Amino acid sequence: MHGIPILIGAGLMAGAMNALAGGGSFVSLPALIAVGVPSVVANASSTVALYPGGLASLWVYRRAGEPVCGVPISVMAGLTLVGGLAGAAILLSTPGAVFDAILPWLLLVATLALAFARSLGEALRRRARVGPVAVGAAQLLLGVYGGYFGGAVGLMMLAVWSLATGADLKALQAPRTLL
Repeated sequence: MHGIPILIGAGLMAGAMNALAGGGSFVSLPALIAVGVPSVVANASSTVALYPGGLASLWVYRRAGEPVCGVPISVMAGLTLVGGLAGAAILLSTPGAVFDAILPWLLLVATLALAFARSLGEALRRRARVGPVAVGAAQLLLGVYGGYFGGAVGLMMLAVWSLATGADLKALQAPRTLL
């Protein structure tokens, strides 16, 4: 019973974070683990718990259907779904002790992506251009990552897409929210 206020507070904060910018799982996942939920179950529960907020945000972008980096949104959605299902299957087959060992590294990668995505994207964009095939392959891998862990996956999508197009991040919010 003592964990319920923690979970309510974490849920409200995580939902607000996801609605504004993303990264809500950085609050919800540790809160679930702190109250004693096993890490694999906490990871999956965090994703499911944040899903309704994503649907509410999606309502704002309900007419978004523009291609992403030259790839039709339907193809991107299919790649994301296939990757997400694969990632979820891998997660569910991962023993809890293994996931516990991997989790700090996943959090580190997601934190580094949050901290450096913009500057890294700008530096890479000066050196290379990414085409639609590479964007599709990256989206499939992001789907796997999102299905397995999901921390900062939306921000990673923005980083990859902005690398490919140099588009303003605000213009990419609708497909990020959809996918």
